Amino acid sequence: MADQRIHLLVAAAGYGKTSALRRLPTSAQARWTTGAGAIELIGTEQHLVIDDLPALDVGQARRLLAALEALPDEASVAIASRHSLPVSPARLLGRGRLVELGPSELALTDDQTAELLAADYGLSDPDLADQLHEATAGWPALVRLGADLLTPGQGATLDLLTAPDGPVAGYIEHEILGELPPPTLALLNDVAELAPVTSALCEVIGHPAAGAVRALVKTGLLVRGPQGDRLAPAVARLAGHTATPPELLAAAAAHYERHGPMIAALRAYARAGLTVECGRIIDEHGDDLLAAGHANTLIEVLTAPGLKRRGRKRQLLLGDALRTGGSAMKAGQAYAVVADAEPSWDAGIAWRMGQLHYHRGESRAALKVFARAEESTEPSRDAALLLAWRSSAHLQLGETAAALEIALQATAVAVAADDDLALATAYVSTALCHNMAGNTADSEELFVQALAIAEQTGDIVVRSRVLTSQTYQLLLEARYPEALVAARQTGQCALAANHSNLRLIALINEGDALLMLGRYDEAIRQYERAAALSRRMGSRRTAAAQLGLGEVYRRRGWTEQARAAFESAIALAEEGGLNQFLVCALAGLARVLMAQDGPAAAAAAEKAGRLASDRVVVTALLARGWVALQAGEAEAATAFALEAAGVARAERDRAGLAESLELRAAAEPDARRARAALREAHAIWSAAGAVVAAAATRVAIGGLPDADTDDRLGALIAADTLVQAGVPIREARSQSPVSIKAFGRFEVCLHDQPVPPTVWQSRKARDLLRILVARRGRPVPRGELCELLWPDDDQSKTGHRLSVLLSIVRGVLDPDRSLPTDHFIVADQASIGLDVTRLHVDVEEFLADVGHGRRLRERGALAEAHRLLAVAVRSYRADVFEDEPYSEWSGALREEARAGYVSALRMLAQLGRKLGDTGAAVAHLMRLLTIDPYDEAGHRALIKTLVAGGQHGEAQRAQTRYREAMAAIGVQLSAAYQAPIQSP
Repeated sequence: MADQRIHLLVAAAGYGKTSALRRLPTSAQARWTTGAGAIELIGTEQHLVIDDLPALDVGQARRLLAALEALPDEASVAIASRHSLPVSPARLLGRGRLVELGPSELALTDDQTAELLAADYGLSDPDLADQLHEATAGWPALVRLGADLLTPGQGATLDLLTAPDGPVAGYIEHEILGELPPPTLALLNDVAELAPVTSALCEVIGHPAAGAVRALVKTGLLVRGPQGDRLAPAVARLAGHTATPPELLAAAAAHYERHGPMIAALRAYARAGLTVECGRIIDEHGDDLLAAGHANTLIEVLTAPGLKRRGRKRQLLLGDALRTGGSAMKAGQAYAVVADAEPSWDAGIAWRMGQLHYHRGESRAALKVFARAEESTEPSRDAALLLAWRSSAHLQLGETAAALEIALQATAVAVAADDDLALATAYVSTALCHNMAGNTADSEELFVQALAIAEQTGDIVVRSRVLTSQTYQLLLEARYPEALVAARQTGQCALAANHSNLRLIALINEGDALLMLGRYDEAIRQYERAAALSRRMGSRRTAAAQLGLGEVYRRRGWTEQARAAFESAIALAEEGGLNQFLVCALAGLARVLMAQDGPAAAAAAEKAGRLASDRVVVTALLARGWVALQAGEAEAATAFALEAAGVARAERDRAGLAESLELRAAAEPDARRARAALREAHAIWSAAGAVVAAAATRVAIGGLPDADTDDRLGALIAADTLVQAGVPIREARSQSPVSIKAFGRFEVCLHDQPVPPTVWQSRKARDLLRILVARRGRPVPRGELCELLWPDDDQSKTGHRLSVLLSIVRGVLDPDRSLPTDHFIVADQASIGLDVTRLHVDVEEFLADVGHGRRLRERGALAEAHRLLAVAVRSYRADVFEDEPYSEWSGALREEARAGYVSALRMLAQLGRKLGDTGAAVAHLMRLLTIDPYDEAGHRALIKTLVAGGQHGEAQRAQTRYREAMAAIGVQLSAAYQAPIQSP
């Protein structure tokens, strides 16, 4: 609506349409109305919002579209409805004025679900978020209602979410299914167990309902799944209230077998109990179905009673499916049924058994198992795959030359066997070897060929491996935004492939990209998800997740946690022979220890250097350089920096090159040469999108002895970026005699004594300092300051006045003139900024404490988080600049501090419940609702907390206040919150 477009939001109940309307830019100025009669208002108001438009007949819909088509260009209309229009708005779409938003745009992604659980419910378990998102398909109301039922350590199972008389079941039955006509309900009952749901399928099972299917897709009753449109699992559980007759399932299965997808046919035959047909599909298409990502379905069908007597082929397929799905132990048991029955192992048994060790990060054990295969000169798929996985194991051990030789042999055998799967796998192994050796061009060419085979054959597993490798290359080349996109695509592909190991790598790669982009909280979340997944798999690849966590903690200055993570990664990597991870973890540990235990840091760095090969040489050299610099050996540090830069240039390792420049600058005694190195590093980081690393170099440039005003101002801006990311800055504020109080009435203190009003000489001088505090250290253009201080005066006459005020403020902060002029306030001819790192500002410290408390909570340090946040909220004694409530410059910081206060109260309430202090949790929620009486999550949390504490009368009164608040803003409550509170 910013460009006066027409917005049409169509989705079933609970997709957040009203909330989406309120987020539109002109919603605050618009007239809000409801009902079909609102069509007559179109064109009479410049901005109009029609919420909850009922179902329209064809005539009404045509009148609506005609009114919208006649709308003047300067007017806007936004419409939300649970019902799709019976007439196409093609002309409006063709003119570019209509923006349609539907369930796919309104549904929460898996990441948004995880963020919601962490922020509003204090549930940071990534598995819980994945389970909830899968069960609800991201349906916003179902996500929130389901989240109310969850507790740490408890799975988000369908049985829990759809329990009779529960809030989710009540909402689905009353708000979603309750509005549907009987024919549609009958259709949903029969397709509840089927996917994809198409008009043709509905015809086959006796529901000629093409229009109904289109409407169900349009409103989000049918959601997009991996194989097409389906019911969200939670909705399907309640819509399918009676069992679908076997004859309908058999008819559906036959339809799927003729028209695809084959996996749908297998599922339908299995649900119909037709085991002979299931066996036929598995024998003919089993390998293809596994490659397409259907491991779970194959496991379910192959372990069903009718198929428990399995021959060799089916038994190995079961093992393959279990391994792909992440159940390594069960896969080994399945393979053992065949392996134990055969006197010697052929290549097929050997590569499967060895791959179990490889995916657990046990490369040496994998090679021993691979070696058990009997020799054969006959080219075959299994022979080529054995060689390809042997190559991967050698590569994991850092033995690149041997790995490449074996990968080339695998390629030759795959070509001779004329097997696409084997050839694509061999190409990937060879490409990885070339990549590790720095032969990027050869690597990229082979990846392209492997990807072409995967696309041609529909092998989503190979496609995932290629995307994983391409993501690694993007990370190496410091193309972090692209790497993040690629990592997420890989994760979706691996999820579709149902391949746990590839999903694990995708999560780690995503964490690495987020780390380098400076999005540390998101990176931690992905590393923790990877760690949880690898633990379930029994994988020593937890080393990679621990390595990532250690690096985030190191950059944030969390020394003990970084040390613990790096030491864990070292132990896991040593046990599994994961040389690359071992070198990186040793290097990270050395940089953590160097300030407190020089000998231990030197030992770790030296070991990293001794073990380093290929792509991790730069990492080891940098660690040795920083340790040498900490020990006062600047010349040695410079030598390591120069050597690292040479290797990084040869390998196109832009991040390594930037880090080597930073080390060189730190060891350089000449400020001019140090500045040149830092500027070049800054250019690399900026081009890579590594905003935090770029900000750190700007701060370092500003800290050089001869830094000019521009460098100091740039450092102030950059310091704010570091603070927002939770990165520690070397600050002088702890010894500063100056403190500024922005909460309540503005006050400046020197040595804890308030500065008397007479010292200021002018109220405008106080206003200048207030404005600089409000900008949080960011430089403010002089012209803007003059406009704020003297809005009615000619700016050509106010520049001198501003200089006088600047001198006064500097004199107030440093009355003895014992510090450099720009110690507290940095100024040039263009702008002026307050260096908030050199004095105490209460609101800055409050916001920092809230951010740190949030990170403590996310790390599981609940008691520490509670103590810190409790202190923080006590410091919020009044709104910021309470004595200047209407000044334009004060609003942004006031709202930011208030939002921090609300967030702190919400977290304290969550922590109180978890720590067993229900009374404190209720008190914090009451304070939150005093500030924002329309905070829906706060109302629900208060009701839930009161009920849990046995205060049912108070809970009933809280629910009444909730209903009244939501009615005041036109938000409809779910049925669960409309019924009276029930005492146990």
